[in-house]
This record gives sequence, C-alpha cells and structure tokens, in this order.
Amino acid sequence: MVLQLLEYWFYCYSMLVAIYVLLGLAVVQLNRRLGQQKKIQRREPRAGDVRRDVRQSLLSLLTLSLFLGAAITLQQAGYGWRPLAPGWLNNGLMFLLSLVVFDTWFYWGHRLLHWRPLYRRIHAWHHRSVTPTVWSNNSDTFLDNCIIQSYFLLAIFILPIAAPVLVAHKIFDQVTGMVGHSGYEYSPGPLSRFPWPLLGVTFHDQHHQKFHCNYATHFSWWDRLMGTLDPDYDSKLKAFSQQ
Repeated sequence: MVLQLLEYWFYCYSMLVAIYVLLGLAVVQLNRRLGQQKKIQRREPRAGDVRRDVRQSLLSLLTLSLFLGAAITLQQAGYGWRPLAPGWLNNGLMFLLSLVVFDTWFYWGHRLLHWRPLYRRIHAWHHRSVTPTVWSNNSDTFLDNCIIQSYFLLAIFILPIAAPVLVAHKIFDQVTGMVGHSGYEYSPGPLSRFPWPLLGVTFHDQHHQKFHCNYATHFSWWDRLMGTLDPDYDSKLKAFSQQ
C-alpha cells in the first residue's frame, strides 16, 4: 500500500506540475498579447514576487498531490464510500456535486483562514501577492493546504465519487485557480454576474486587493448569501464586458 501511495503521489505531482508550468507559460503569453486593456490592476507584480510564488508553489503541489494520491490509494483499498457505477450520468453528477461541496468547503475554510490568529500564522503568506499572477495560485503554506486542499483527500468519505472523477475535479480546480489569479479579465460575460453564479477573474483579484471579500472558488452564491461579495464586483465585470 505504501509503494502504491508513492506511485500515485509521483503521478499526481507530475500531472499538477505539468499543468502549472504549461498553463502558466500559456497564460503569460496570452496576457502579453492582450496588453493593458484587460488588466485588472494597474500595479505591476515584482519579479521577486513571481520567483517566490513559483518556488513555494512547487513545494505546495507536493502536499496537494499527496492528498490526491492518498485518496486514490485508500479508495482502491476499500476505504470511503463505494463509488457510483461508472457512466456519463453518474460521473457528471458526481463531478458537479463535488464542485458544489468543495465550493462550500473552500468558502468556510477560507473565511476561517482570515480569522486574525490563523491569518497571521497560516494564510498571510498567500496574500503577499497583492497583485496576483498565474504563478500565485499554489503559493500556500503546508497548514493552509491542510485546511483547504484536504478536501481532495477526504472527498471519498463525503461522496460516492470515483477516483477518476475526483482527479478531473482537481484538474479543473487547478486550471480555474491559476486563471483566477492571472490578473486579466477573460470572461466578463453575463454568466459571471448576478443572477448567475460563475466567476470572472475579477472575483479573486478583488480578494487579493481587499482581503475581506470574495472567499469562494467556483461559485459566487455563498458570498452573495453571506454578504461577503465585493459590492463593485458585478459593475466591474460589466465594465469589462463593454470594452
């Protein structure tokens, strides 16, 4: 079981690092072509900030891949809920349900990390990037990941989700998280504004600017319901869509 865990850990880490590097380079090239028109902040990130985020992210991805690899190993050993029978309907249902459950997990865990005693000791590192870049997404401490990303270890005990579906969710989360830190608004359409729950890049960029708003990751409904959505979010997105 230990050897199997190490094998899955290696595979998951290789996959996440490949996504981090390749998507990061692609987004950097795209942003250069877009220029200033789609840039959310006027402030430019410092080169030292980018190097710091890359170093920390490569370490942080070790923890994320361990959680995911451990979930696969445990499920194959018979732990957790028995996954639903494979099929497009069941897999699609579990993927969507996992998005919803993780969004709730992320929102409340993220708000907890902004509680002053925990923020200073655990989460402040991530907010050293006031102007985030695509490289900032995984720049987290170990304890930060234990609170937020441990979902991908515990999901098999929460949902009857098959390991490939959980991996697909993690890939989706990795891609959307990196794009959400990119600093450029790509999707200011109506599906990212009230009354629809999807998120534009502006959503998380405002969180890095103001710290005490926009805590969710996939959807806006928890922030709208709890009054933690930045009041300028919808209007900022609408302004981008009119450019």
